Amino acid sequence: MSQVFITQYLAELDRLRKVSGSGRETIVREAFKDLLKAWGRTQDLTFVAEYPLKTATKSNIAVDGALLHSIRTPLGWWEAKDADDDLDAEIAAKFRKGYPKDNIVFSDDVTTPRSPASARRWGSFNPRPSLRLERRT
Repeated sequence: MSQVFITQYLAELDRLRKVSGSGRETIVREAFKDLLKAWGRTQDLTFVAEYPLKTATKSNIAVDGALLHSIRTPLGWWEAKDADDDLDAEIAAKFRKGYPKDNIVFSDDVTTPRSPASARRWGSFNPRPSLRLERRT
């Protein structure tokens, strides 16, 4: 991913926090959404927010976003969480509800986004220790 996109994301995240006075998911997730949209355009992908899915048990869910090919085939999924949430517990809860386990990124706009890319099941997903996202000066 382009360093320019990452720099823009961090600047927008900082701006949103300053202007809103909040770090709530519903506010700051817009910065990561913009990052996904920008990168997706370079790959001829379209970002669709609140993308609806049916789980294996036929439950209706919606991921916060999906990147789709022009033939409406999803390449990957995104789920945002609040910075105050226990990200590992939230990931486990989403997987229990039937959220996709492949090509999904979980973000809280504080720690490095996590993806269980090589895991076959949640029990084998062992994320790296959290890294703090800090803006370079």
